Amino acid sequence: MTWFTKWALRNKAALAFSVIASMIFGIFSYTTIPMELMPSADQPYVTISVVGNGIDAVSMDEQVTQPIEKAINGVKGKQNVVAQTGNNFTQLTVTFESSIDVKEAKQQIQERISMVNLPNGVMKPYVVNLNTSEIPIVELGLTFDKEIGNNELNIVENEIMPMFQDLKGVGNVIVNGGKNQQVIIKVDPAKLAAAQFPLEKLYTLLQGKNASVAMGEQTLNNEATNIIVTGKLESLDELKNIQLNSNTKLQDVAEISMQKDTESITHLNGKQFIDVVIQKDSTSNAVTLGKQVEETVKKINNDYKGTLQATIVMNLADTVLDSINSMTREVLTGALFATLIIWLFLRSFRMTLITIVSIPLSLCITMILLSFFGVTLNILTLGGIAVSVGRLVDDSIVVVENIYRRRNNNELTPAFLVEAVKEVGAAITSSTLTTVAVFLPMLIVSGGLRDIVAPFAITITCSLLSSLLVSLTVVPALSARMMAKVKVKEHKQNSFYPSLLKWSLNHKWLPITIAVLVVAGSVGLFVSMPKGSVDQKDSAYIAISLRYQNGTPFSEMQEGVAKMESILSEKEGVKTHITIAGVNEDAAQYGNLQAANEVRIMVFPEEGTDSAKFVKDIRKTKDQFPRAELTADTAGLMGTNKTTVSVDVIGKNDDDIKKAADIVKEKIGNIDGVEKVESNDQNTKPTITIQVDSKVANAQEISQAINAMIQPAVIGNIKMDGRTTAVKLGALKEIQTADDLKNLQLITPNGPVALSSIAKVEESKQQGTIFTKDGHHYLQVTAQVIPDKMVDVAGKIQKQLVTWSNDNTFAKGTSAELTGSSMQSSDQLGELAKLAMFSIGIVFMILLVTLKSFRASIAILISLPLAAIGSLLGLVITHSSINISSGIGMLMLVGIVVTNAIVLVDRIRQNEERMGIREAILEAGTVRLRPILMTALATVFAMLPLLFAHESAMSLNLVSKGLAVVVIFGLIVSTLLTLIVIPTFYELFHFRKAKKQRLQANQVTGTLDQ
Repeated sequence: MTWFTKWALRNKAALAFSVIASMIFGIFSYTTIPMELMPSADQPYVTISVVGNGIDAVSMDEQVTQPIEKAINGVKGKQNVVAQTGNNFTQLTVTFESSIDVKEAKQQIQERISMVNLPNGVMKPYVVNLNTSEIPIVELGLTFDKEIGNNELNIVENEIMPMFQDLKGVGNVIVNGGKNQQVIIKVDPAKLAAAQFPLEKLYTLLQGKNASVAMGEQTLNNEATNIIVTGKLESLDELKNIQLNSNTKLQDVAEISMQKDTESITHLNGKQFIDVVIQKDSTSNAVTLGKQVEETVKKINNDYKGTLQATIVMNLADTVLDSINSMTREVLTGALFATLIIWLFLRSFRMTLITIVSIPLSLCITMILLSFFGVTLNILTLGGIAVSVGRLVDDSIVVVENIYRRRNNNELTPAFLVEAVKEVGAAITSSTLTTVAVFLPMLIVSGGLRDIVAPFAITITCSLLSSLLVSLTVVPALSARMMAKVKVKEHKQNSFYPSLLKWSLNHKWLPITIAVLVVAGSVGLFVSMPKGSVDQKDSAYIAISLRYQNGTPFSEMQEGVAKMESILSEKEGVKTHITIAGVNEDAAQYGNLQAANEVRIMVFPEEGTDSAKFVKDIRKTKDQFPRAELTADTAGLMGTNKTTVSVDVIGKNDDDIKKAADIVKEKIGNIDGVEKVESNDQNTKPTITIQVDSKVANAQEISQAINAMIQPAVIGNIKMDGRTTAVKLGALKEIQTADDLKNLQLITPNGPVALSSIAKVEESKQQGTIFTKDGHHYLQVTAQVIPDKMVDVAGKIQKQLVTWSNDNTFAKGTSAELTGSSMQSSDQLGELAKLAMFSIGIVFMILLVTLKSFRASIAILISLPLAAIGSLLGLVITHSSINISSGIGMLMLVGIVVTNAIVLVDRIRQNEERMGIREAILEAGTVRLRPILMTALATVFAMLPLLFAHESAMSLNLVSKGLAVVVIFGLIVSTLLTLIVIPTFYELFHFRKAKKQRLQANQVTGTLDQ
């Protein structure tokens, strides 16, 4: 490592230029690196959404869900397939193993589904994989003064959309809501019969009026010419005036009108609206794009005043900027605290300046490297800088302190500086490499967790290696110039620590006992502590749901929507609210379908609104919705703030599944930590089955005849206001009761007959929603759990599931398994545990290579359990749980705490070349005490701002209070114990040699006395 120092001292001009260039390019990189909230990460699942208009749940299950399930059976890496099928829709979620490339899996699924023959009326399936980079930067709503018709849609498509699409950095602009109007032809059967015009002929006539038929190719005028026959209808008047026969026009036998969608609702603040979602491309800056969109919205509202109003519902650019500014403040505050600690120890402005130069310079080099590696500036990369800022000065502290201590009357010549750096070079290099070695394995974590933590690990690795380079080059060069005028002050030797260390070495049983008790206490504390998921306390919006019984008339749901929107309009603290009800085909493209009997409302509160109180107030209004189940929860970027444990009950018999689900629901409701238990057991829906007598009639023909009479049928399209508009032939007969259906008159070859005379019409109850998992029917029981007890509750449920399985609590063929976010939390903690073990192995290997001593390496690793007890005690004191954030903090400790031990042991081994082990330990302890305390306190105080930082509702909180607690408390306790326990174990591991040296020393002393 001295090569870097020699080069720096010989090439001071080049070094100065490198420093200036690094600062300039570092600042430039900071301003040009794309800013976003989260790094790009694929979710480990794919959703398949299908809409089938007018198809009941049972038919959708048999004709759509099951064929798709069979088609994707052979997809590589598939863990399970969960499907929810209801009236008019089905949605399947395919979960994959963490090692699978989800993009390739999605492609496989699309290819397999394209081969499935789906029934008429079923739209093409949407296959969606959510990536964090696809999270909308801006979502806005367009509301009109008039009803949204074709003219309004034309304005949006032809004028508004291009304004957003042309913005620099836009990746995609998605528009949904405001469906085309449709033309309804409602035929009067009596008038049609009087005109002596058969219904079948009317179908053919209307379909043929709007057609384009290729007649092939003919040679005309010696040229091959295509012949096409077309017919187009361009207005309602043309449609009304279609001549049926010489005396009758279509308008004489039918009522023709324009009609809007009556099966779904999309409202913004109570008004019908068009939703516009803007996504950025992979290289653009979220903040810049957000500002551009805001300016465009102002222009739209100015140019289209009186026609439409554009309202920004959500702008992540503001969140990104706030998060980055907040984290930047924490970095700067941490750097200031670290500087104060260094100044208090060194009591010299010049020496402090030499030391802290490594912070801005290392950060600038880090920014250049992040730009080179294509890493964006987000909450996690800045979090990586925040947690490493204290560690950036560690190497420089050790170098500066060693130069200062050795200086005495020596001149600051290049040879002296090289020798001073050489003395600590191996220690700071190995300590930095061990810390880096802890974070680099994060790149091999499987699945979505890797995509999240990899930028964090890369940032810390770049910053630490940069700080090592600075400490070996810039710090010695600055010391040569700035330390020349610094007067060497005689520091008063601390007598307490050397005396304590000597006493401990003479009474090894006490430090060893303490170490054993600490390890045992750590294990016991870890077992007894709550383990859970990150608790998302803040709220980006409030999610409200109204779930009605299957079969509820849409008009009743509309009344419920109007009532809830009225409640929200009168409440304080509401900025905007969006309402979506019914099966919305547009939502399928996001993989976000909902059942026809469900209403979802997103409420965006004004800043300063107490979201928790707001939710409680909304829940109190449930009595105003007696026919619906009302739920309200705070929500963040990744959905509602619920920590849940789910149990899937699978079987072959629906009754057995329901009984087993009821047992599970009852039992887990009594577990400590469970707040609420519910299941997805949906109520049934009234169904009428028409069983045709095959001797009398053909079931296919009868179904077509019934469908033509009671359901509107699409018969073609016409151009209305420049838009292709569907034309539907309205129902010929209004059906109100089952008797109306039985008495329905159908035309047969033998004349008109009642349906009841040729078919058996039966009323029954069928499932309104069908849930399947891997092709088997199932029910899911979900327990809402206190966040910090997530893993504990999951463990207790798992034990009960094993018990129930062994004592045949469930019927034969029925089983239950643990799923959901609890499994994800356990899996992620398991991944981090494996990573920690792997990192410890790498650290041990680096120690063996650098120290070339097995016993010395083992002595250093003893510092790890000493850190564990500190971090666990910190979590207990701050009432925090073991979760992903604290898990990453514990992983960090593996690299950080060994740093002090390395600095101490390296000095001991240097001393052993010229003195005995006991003397080497005492001298090393005395000399290294100050740099060890300085580096530890600098890291601790640099992380204090993170401990009190506000946790954003839009982040995943992986770099948060839990991480800071673990590092701060773990480092404090391990540092204090390391100064006593590590030297004790080091001498213990060399007890024969140490004993022999002491005996020889006593003999020499005795001889001298004689």
